[in-house]
Amino acid sequence: MVLNGENLAENKQKLIKLLMLTVLPLLFLIIFNLANLYVILAIFFLFFGYLFLRNYLWLFLILALPALAFGQFINFPVAANWVYEASLSEILIIGAAMLFFIDKFINGRLSRIKTNSLLFLLFIYLMLSVISYYHIIDFRLYIFGLKLIAFSFLAYFLSLNLIDEKPKIIALVYGLAALTLILAGQLFIKFYQIGWSSKFFFARNLITIPLGPIALAAAILVLILPIILGFYFYSDNSNQAKPFLFLIFLTGALALFLTLGKAAIASLALGLFYLFIKLKNKRVVFILALAIFMILSFVFFNSFFSGLYERLGNIFIDVNSEFRILEYKTGWKLISDNFWLGAGAGQQLYYFKKMLNFETAQLVNNFFLQALIDLGLAGLILAFFMLIKIIKQAVGLAGKIKNNNLIIYYGFIAALLAGLANGLVEVTFFALSYGIIFWAIVGALYNLDKYEKISSHNNQL
Repeated sequence: MVLNGENLAENKQKLIKLLMLTVLPLLFLIIFNLANLYVILAIFFLFFGYLFLRNYLWLFLILALPALAFGQFINFPVAANWVYEASLSEILIIGAAMLFFIDKFINGRLSRIKTNSLLFLLFIYLMLSVISYYHIIDFRLYIFGLKLIAFSFLAYFLSLNLIDEKPKIIALVYGLAALTLILAGQLFIKFYQIGWSSKFFFARNLITIPLGPIALAAAILVLILPIILGFYFYSDNSNQAKPFLFLIFLTGALALFLTLGKAAIASLALGLFYLFIKLKNKRVVFILALAIFMILSFVFFNSFFSGLYERLGNIFIDVNSEFRILEYKTGWKLISDNFWLGAGAGQQLYYFKKMLNFETAQLVNNFFLQALIDLGLAGLILAFFMLIKIIKQAVGLAGKIKNNNLIIYYGFIAALLAGLANGLVEVTFFALSYGIIFWAIVGALYNLDKYEKISSHNNQL
């Protein structure tokens, strides 16, 4: 009876805290006429989300991955002439982060929140991006640039704290597989809609699907496919999903090939070659899969082989290569004018549009150069140290992971190799959808050494 009385008193305290965090802010906003429908719905979501969903926050992050494929279709009016476009993934990530902190605060577990030096470096990068407000020109582009860093930080933070056991890491892989299947389907539909046109050979950044340009979709496939293949090799034959994983891998690889991205295809080849070297007893499957892929591609998509051959033959003189040279020259000019502090988060798009006299501009095809342009020398140094921390973290895990689990580890490492190589010549880490996926993967990688551990989270209200 005493124990029940203590539990009742504890639950009452938690309920009071929850009401303080939700009802009081709502009353304040209503009294000062600051509340709108979106704010009211958000507060109700937090209240009932804590009551019923707090033990499933990891699912929010998993679902956010395939949801990226549907693009930004949720509109929030910010000002008379400004509507903020958000994706379902953004809503899920923000909701998960807020409920996570509410749960930790109410249950007195803020000290148990997991952090590390890489998260700290990401936070510093985020703060420098916020501070860059004081020397920006275009506020909307500033928000565009800032939210990329903010959601990258949240994706890594949530993955670090929530994707921390075997079933959740497996769910993450399946979430990535679902995203691959959706993207591949969208790419095939887009190919069909424009009649398998040669535009795919030379206008990859102008052709879009809901996620964005097909070049971005290709970069995401490069990052995901090695993980799917690694998990396929890891799964035993009793796993009924195993054949589907292989089919999803082949489908994604074919869709990637059809985008004819030289750097994307080369980067994926690098990641797969790493797996080929590491998984000696799987080499026959590798060779068989490659043979099937080549035969299907050559028979049904012969024109794309010709297009790829043409692109490779004109690699130094085609339109894309000439634009890259112009882009790098313009970037260095912008850097020389803003070497120490950078142009500010998101401002590179404004300057490129003005300096190149283009109607539209795109992000720089190199993540180091993008960091240097945005935040100056400090941004470049932070990007370099984050890369070093990721490499050290990945190398350090090698001795902690044993037996068959090494296959999953190799899949993650192959993905990082492919992603980092592709990021040197393509828009990757500074694209919102790519950033969310990459940092969610890195967070899960940190927890791979706990792969066989089952942790329990028995929270009470």
